[in-house]
Amino acid sequence: MTPRPSGITTPSAAIDLTPPDGHGPARKAAWGLAPAPCTQHEQQLVDLDTGESRVGREDNGSVANPGGAELLYWPDTCTGIGDYVLRALPNTRVGLLRADAPRTAEACKAAAGTGFAALPLSEGRDTKERGFTVGAAVCAVTADGAVAMALIDHMSGGATTDVSVSGNLYVWPQASNQGLVP
Repeated sequence: MTPRPSGITTPSAAIDLTPPDGHGPARKAAWGLAPAPCTQHEQQLVDLDTGESRVGREDNGSVANPGGAELLYWPDTCTGIGDYVLRALPNTRVGLLRADAPRTAEACKAAAGTGFAALPLSEGRDTKERGFTVGAAVCAVTADGAVAMALIDHMSGGATTDVSVSGNLYVWPQASNQGLVP
């Protein structure tokens, strides 16, 4: 197996921004994962409604209060480099939209129901086999009922360094029934 080059980047392919039934127009933001050195004992929580992340004290992949976050990026062992693992938080609907799949809200919504188990991002073979590659997207139906498509536009790092990921985030908010007259 050849090592994955550091800093792989690709522009986002065409995305169909048509909202799925029951959702409003897409909002665009950015999202990302950036590991802290294990000596800082930090884990990152990512809220796919907004793309915002917050850092909390590392607790072996455990989270007392997810606060609306869907993803957790934490150091699994802190024995060296390449220790960070990404997973969906319990009671969330998160999945992976492969790079060759249509980039639509409906496809992302369907992918969100497939699940997203823990994935050590520094293990290039596993990430590639599972489809976590540049051009793919992490998809979720969020706690607020929105459909979120977090594109993997850039990945850096690999087998000898912790991996950083970033890209565009498209969020189709759930349509509100408030103020509608029957």
